[in-house]
Amino acid sequence: MKVIFNYDRNYKTDIPSTIALGTFDGIHIAHRKLIEELQNKKEQYGYQSIVYTFINHPLSLLRPEMEPPQIMLLGERIVEFSKLGVDVLVLNCFDSFFSHQTPDDFLSQLANNFNIKGLVVGFDYRFGYKGAGDHIYLERESKRYGWDLTCVPSLNQGDEAISSSLIRKLIMDGRVAEASDLLANPYIINGSVIHGYGRGKNLGFPTANIRFSLKKVLPKNGVYFTKCKYKNNEYWGLTNVGTNPTFSDGSVHIETYLLDFHENLYDEKLQIQFCEWLRKEIKFDNPEDLILQMEQDVIKAKKLIYKKTKS
Repeated sequence: MKVIFNYDRNYKTDIPSTIALGTFDGIHIAHRKLIEELQNKKEQYGYQSIVYTFINHPLSLLRPEMEPPQIMLLGERIVEFSKLGVDVLVLNCFDSFFSHQTPDDFLSQLANNFNIKGLVVGFDYRFGYKGAGDHIYLERESKRYGWDLTCVPSLNQGDEAISSSLIRKLIMDGRVAEASDLLANPYIINGSVIHGYGRGKNLGFPTANIRFSLKKVLPKNGVYFTKCKYKNNEYWGLTNVGTNPTFSDGSVHIETYLLDFHENLYDEKLQIQFCEWLRKEIKFDNPEDLILQMEQDVIKAKKLIYKKTKS
């Protein structure tokens, strides 16, 4: 996959192409329908597949106080688009220029820079100044330009359309298993293992404390059954997200106890895949009660491992 950081908005290609437009945070199962349409056009007509999106969320400029935490950081999105077989990923900076473009100016810019045979958008796609362009406008203009427009209908969970906003809410509510179903992958947080206070080791449950991006969506405080990737190997774990109220310093930490693991992880990269919510975070009266609860958590985790390996 070719990745274009299109800061000057001057990237051009004469190759006949189908382009998917959108923000694509999380690249969830509704987004994947758009990518499927790109691949269908590629198989049918040989068109190059292009995803045209933004480095930053539009709200980071328009309403910074409303900018949502990210389901996927930029690097994670790049990796996932590559796995999905996209030919070209064009990454634009949503800046003042983009925010003030009229819908007509935006489409004219695309037409001048790309040999467009088709466009693929979601049912709720908006573009141009103050979101003035919608799928009705796009249908009319696509006919004028001679583009084959595919508007992918909503994909619903119950009565609600699957969206990045819905998935963020699920994660923040601790419903990580439901979020993972909609993402087509477990929700992940990547980080580097840093030195903590060493309390877990003294209690017999050494934990890896990670430095994580503050831009990511954080699951609700609590203990989660997780799968962790370290140097291309996977290990089951128990991950606590929260303030560690028994020994609290007030700040939020992500700490993971890896089952049957005895290596030194300091300064190493660790990926945490959130599989299931186990319990809320508890303040214990003494370390002994915490140890008893951790032992129960391990038993619960091993039952889930057995269930997953047998299914």
